[in-house]
Amino acid sequence: MVECRLREFLESKGAIRDCQTGFRRYRSTMDRVIKLTQAVNDGFPRKQSTLTVLVDFKAANDKVWRHMLLHKLKKDGIAGKLLNWVQRLLLQRNIRCRFLNATNPWKQRACLREQF
Repeated sequence: MVECRLREFLESKGAIRDCQTGFRRYRSTMDRVIKLTQAVNDGFPRKQSTLTVLVDFKAANDKVWRHMLLHKLKKDGIAGKLLNWVQRLLLQRNIRCRFLNATNPWKQRACLREQF
């Protein structure tokens, strides 16, 4: 629910570029593949080159500069309880393990992705 509202708000403010297709409703990363394929096909008869750079952002969410992300959210008008919630999510991730009657102390997690 939060992701949906946050995305809609940022899209309405123009904070997400139109070329961003991943993780957006009615869009797909395949849209970018089709656009690239069309550019190659259009340039081929004119003997034009097409330069492509592909980057694999595997586990990119673990490497996000969280303070800059919060700064950008503030700049784009996110405030109040939503901003506080996102800040706690990004900066105050604590976990502990409980098994039967034993519980270990809380530890702060360095990454966002849950790995169980």
